[in-house]
Amino acid sequence: MASYSTKGLDHLGLVAGMNKELGIAKIIDQALPGQCDGKLISYGQLVEAMILNGLGFVGRTLHMYPQYFKERPVERLIGKGIKAEYINDDALGRCLDKLYETGVSDIYQTLSASVVKHLGLPCEGINLDSTSIHVDGNYDHKEDCKAVKLVRGYSRDHRPELNQVVLNLITENKAGIPVYMQAASGNINDNEGFKHIVKHHISSLKAAQDSQYFIADAALYTAETIQSLDEQKQLFISRAPQKLKQVKEAIARKNTLDFKTLDNGYSAAWLESDYGEVKQRWLLIEREASRQRHLAI
Repeated sequence: MASYSTKGLDHLGLVAGMNKELGIAKIIDQALPGQCDGKLISYGQLVEAMILNGLGFVGRTLHMYPQYFKERPVERLIGKGIKAEYINDDALGRCLDKLYETGVSDIYQTLSASVVKHLGLPCEGINLDSTSIHVDGNYDHKEDCKAVKLVRGYSRDHRPELNQVVLNLITENKAGIPVYMQAASGNINDNEGFKHIVKHHISSLKAAQDSQYFIADAALYTAETIQSLDEQKQLFISRAPQKLKQVKEAIARKNTLDFKTLDNGYSAAWLESDYGEVKQRWLLIEREASRQRHLAI
């Protein structure tokens, strides 16, 4: 007499289906081929298992993964012949170590390029910004440590008493899908972080996404960074910091500029700039209410 058992698929079928459609395991296995042939489970399949767990409304530590997947239809979610006991902390640890050694940011960029292409997103512009994430506990770093340092810095989540890590993120402008991410030490400032990304990654991002504009806040606007953008023939949109001498001079001579009326009480005027020895167009924007207050004074 045949025996039957039931396992909960829940919403994980949708997650697994998208994993397959985007070819996540295949892309990772191409980048990390050492765990493919003749192995019980590949690195790509282990990453899919971590995605399923992370989006499963239950955050389980690595040694609890077999228990989590024991009640799930693993073969249907991940692949034929896969068993819950294959997804253990030893296999997951080796996978994470290999991803780190190979370069998580580079692998993620390859995945994101595939997703953008698969979804047919135009990617006319890409947006760079950073955030900080606080962590608990004490961390002791050696001077020659190559990993990011969990230290105190400018806290965007309002926990200045805790150590933190900084996450630099580039998204495409249509759906907001991240196309590049990079973790950085908690005390790095945006000027340095953005400069590093522009110098080392803009060319590959431009080739992968074919984006026309690179967009970021005033932290992008340093002479060295915009020179690097210009050398790579990458158009950019940013805000020139008001502390710059050239910006102060432009504001001082605003009465000589040809302002055009915009919506909602704003007006703007174009002017030329060669800050950093890079030819640019600046747009100076003025709010009518602010101008009236200034005249009243």
